Amino acid sequence: MRILGIELRRTAALVVGVLLVVVVLGLLFWGPSMKNSTAWTRQWTTLAEWVRFMQLFSWPLALGAGALQGLRDRRSGVEELFGSTPRPRAQRVGRTLGALAVSLVGAHVLVVAVGAVRVASTTDYFHLGWVPIALVGVVALVAAGWLGMGLGRLVPSPLTPPVLAVAGFALMSLGLAPVAGGGSRWTVLLPSLPMPVTVYARVADSVSAVQAVWFAGLALSGFLLVALRRRWPAVLPVLVAAAVAVPLLPVTHGEAMTRDQAAAELVCAEQLCLTRAHEHERAALAGPAREALRLLGRLPSPPTSVREVAEAVRGEPARGPESTDAVWVHLDEFTYFRGDPPTAEQVTAYLVAGAGTRTCYGDTIPDDVVREVAARAVMTGWLTGDLEPLPLYRRWLGEQIDAVAGRAWEQLRALPEPDQAARVQAAREVLAACAGDALTALTGGAA
Repeated sequence: MRILGIELRRTAALVVGVLLVVVVLGLLFWGPSMKNSTAWTRQWTTLAEWVRFMQLFSWPLALGAGALQGLRDRRSGVEELFGSTPRPRAQRVGRTLGALAVSLVGAHVLVVAVGAVRVASTTDYFHLGWVPIALVGVVALVAAGWLGMGLGRLVPSPLTPPVLAVAGFALMSLGLAPVAGGGSRWTVLLPSLPMPVTVYARVADSVSAVQAVWFAGLALSGFLLVALRRRWPAVLPVLVAAAVAVPLLPVTHGEAMTRDQAAAELVCAEQLCLTRAHEHERAALAGPAREALRLLGRLPSPPTSVREVAEAVRGEPARGPESTDAVWVHLDEFTYFRGDPPTAEQVTAYLVAGAGTRTCYGDTIPDDVVREVAARAVMTGWLTGDLEPLPLYRRWLGEQIDAVAGRAWEQLRALPEPDQAARVQAAREVLAACAGDALTALTGGAA
């Protein structure tokens, strides 16, 4: 242990660890990882996945730092001297490799610990499914450091560390493909994961096992490159790891994910049903849910509960039909988890919008969006007693929406009260089914 401590002080291992902590935490705190329900400080799974995503940056840094460490003997001019000693090389370099591994593991664990403190206070849903994802990240970082150190010894040039770091960044960029659409099964062999897009799915345990075998093989190859005088045996571990991992790769990158049924399970109490992953929000949502159901009680067939939607990805693709006996809510569509928490009045307004229905389109705006938004505004105004413009597309379609909504509002208010309620109920059923034109149902075809 004393020699290991000396190696930690005299090598760049501690500097590398500190650098990784600063870089990764900086990117996590001030990047997209702080937004939506998939924030790295909100759920255990997304914590592990975001830290793995940040290996897009930390893995190339560890690779380059390891290569720099591998040049130490050549820079110090003692390579030939140490090579002539009878002491086994593995025994001499083992502690240096250990110091680098301790620093990399410590950096990874510290980042996860910082996130864990925040996650523990923001969710009641704890599970162990995130642990394999985090552990694979540890193995991958150690593999990067040791492989870089071995390649630095193999090619003892001052250009080796920066070249390896740049090559690592280029390789990690391939892992962004699944976010853009589709991806390749080979990206599963990268240490970084795509950005988390849902709290209701996680990397399959079988995929984590495959990745652990692959990165363990890389780490062992790096160790042998550093520890042995002959270089060719170092190829064997990575070949064996590839022979085991490649046949077990998922056919598509999407198959690498598995749905978290426990996180998506609905827990109902007092007419409010939330997924287990978001049950921590019950205290904040219970009051607005009761108020929304009270306002919706004016309808001939009012909904009887507020239920959270456990969708995989917010708004993409467009949703399908939903039953009219509940108010279906997707908290990310409301940007509930962004910035400052919304007020109770804002949550109620969101739940009542469109008479308690969600928009039918996904992230692609349809041509008839003006008619749907206008219908939703009129339906909301009928329930609250005051026509207020909805905050949808106000910048470029605000005037058109207001004009259409104003005409529909006047036509609706001119009808007897029972007819008004029937029209709003019919428009609500159209929006719930995502079939037909809600404005036509609301105005009887007059608009």
